[in-house]
Amino acid sequence: MAEDEAVSPALRASRWIPHAPARVWTACTTKQALELWWSPEDLRTTVRKLEVRPGGGVDLHVRYVPALLGPASAEAFQAARIPIAFDLRGRLSEVEEERLLTFDLALEIGKGGASVEMVTTLELIPENSGTRVNLIGRGEKTPHWVALGQKNLEAQLERLALAVELSSSSP
Repeated sequence: MAEDEAVSPALRASRWIPHAPARVWTACTTKQALELWWSPEDLRTTVRKLEVRPGGGVDLHVRYVPALLGPASAEAFQAARIPIAFDLRGRLSEVEEERLLTFDLALEIGKGGASVEMVTTLELIPENSGTRVNLIGRGEKTPHWVALGQKNLEAQLERLALAVELSSSSP
């Protein structure tokens, strides 16, 4: 992604999670866990592809939950010109096990629609018997990114912490 006026400055959020980097890494690199925390509560993510290696492919399908509730909800979304689903496709540009993970993604809305590029980096740092997770997002300067980007990153870290907690309590 080119650094120019069309790109928003990097947004950063940080959270300490009371689990070892290995457990946090698993929540960042497995289909089931990633589906729990990647999207806000009103969206559902389906991981179609996640190849955890440098250059590995990533394909996420995201759908609004209200649109899943039936034809009337889907029609309301369409009437408001809100896409009910979109795809995030790209690759993992940086992978350092239990330390660093960078997703280079294009958000694609509809068939043949324009795409919006974004880069999401997760840094995992051992800290006080847990892990400090730094989440860094870079995206094109869209109204959504400018208005909601920081809050989305902070909420994403909260959901990640919950996913790690859920995975540590399951047998």
